[in-house]
Amino acid sequence: MADATLRSAADSGAAPQPGEILEGLTRRLAAFAVTFRLDQAPREVLDNARAAILDCIGVSILAVPQEIGQAVLAFARDEGMAGPCTVWGTPVSAGARDAALCNGTLAHGLDYDDRNHSSTYSLAAPLALAEQHGLSGARVLEGFIVGRELRNCLDAIFVSRGSGIGPGAKGWHSNGILGPLAAAGAACRVLDLDIDETLAALGLAAGSCGALTRDGGTMAKPYRCGHAAATGVTAALLARHGFSSDDTVLEGRFGLLEAVGPLPDSILKDLAAGLGRSFNLSSPLRGKRFASCTASHSGIEAMLRLRAREKLRPGDVVEIACDLKPYPLVRRNPKRGVEGRFSLPFCLALAVINGDVTPHDFTDAHVADAGIQRLIGLTRHDPGSERLTVTLSDGRRLEEPLAPPANIQGWDSFAEKFLGNVEGILGEGRAAAAVEQVASLENLGSVGDLTDNLRT
Repeated sequence: MADATLRSAADSGAAPQPGEILEGLTRRLAAFAVTFRLDQAPREVLDNARAAILDCIGVSILAVPQEIGQAVLAFARDEGMAGPCTVWGTPVSAGARDAALCNGTLAHGLDYDDRNHSSTYSLAAPLALAEQHGLSGARVLEGFIVGRELRNCLDAIFVSRGSGIGPGAKGWHSNGILGPLAAAGAACRVLDLDIDETLAALGLAAGSCGALTRDGGTMAKPYRCGHAAATGVTAALLARHGFSSDDTVLEGRFGLLEAVGPLPDSILKDLAAGLGRSFNLSSPLRGKRFASCTASHSGIEAMLRLRAREKLRPGDVVEIACDLKPYPLVRRNPKRGVEGRFSLPFCLALAVINGDVTPHDFTDAHVADAGIQRLIGLTRHDPGSERLTVTLSDGRRLEEPLAPPANIQGWDSFAEKFLGNVEGILGEGRAAAAVEQVASLENLGSVGDLTDNLRT
């Protein structure tokens, strides 16, 4: 049937619409959210989900004392937020939507969450609802997995952006387009909504999409994750109370896929193809070592290797050449610390001067530092290069190959990262207890026991 439709469209000279290729896509996503249970997931999915949850909470709490965290807290206080849900790493309590907004924003606030980024809204939405309704850790874990898998079964929409294909090539960012859908699915699973309610929630979420790649290096980028989480909560709650929407919102005429298209058939036909049978979370979790855009990590690691081997002195450097990845590293000359997370010249300068790049280095003071500014000015774009080259004042040219960035992997490594992130914010006893509770999350009778340990 689909082949005949495609031939007919080809014969007429018209491109086939997404609905002609993906009949029932929205319903397939809703059915997965409604029916998924933990016993359907392989052990590695559960292991990776727990590690992602621990990492997400830790990087969110680390953001609280920093500039973005203080802005979120000021917003919460001015708005008089109140309710049963915890804003992690703070004394603030809020309703589920506001807690999801704050936690989702802070979770991506330092760009230190795992490289997939979907953990942010996939956790913030279901955990807030579960806390509000006194639900179990198992229900949160189910919601989290649903959110991650819904997001990633549609991620092919964005993977060809470097080739000029799809919404990513036009400037749309995946967190804002797919995040509300993922959060809505996660929220529906936690609330145990039926198929019609879940279809309505997905439809409401799809109409609330939007985010721009240009946001990179500003607080607008993490806000998109918080907005996605809050949108998912809102959509699920409205659907629970009878709100309706279109039940073919993804594939239907004038639906989301057409709006963000055109997309080639090769992408459309594979969307959600293995949903419920294969899991994105089966693959090893890719935890970040640095609190900056993933595209900066290969360059940072190359500079750190070169600096350690050659005993580089910043004053001897006369040129740095590297592929600066202008997409998505959109802040060539940062003016603010937050912009430095999306500036490879800034990150390379930090690596040369400090011999490390830490989450606390992305400050206005470091951006304004004369030594940092000198090295930024000496850095040039070398398009397509697979190596970092540093030229010294004595004429030597030092080269270091770029390699795929290293990932934090394994529960023990994520636990170590979590404890380092929350040190000085959560008490030592609460931090250790939180690690143990997330490690056996499916056995936790009430997530309130966990969130009690995330308050300050």
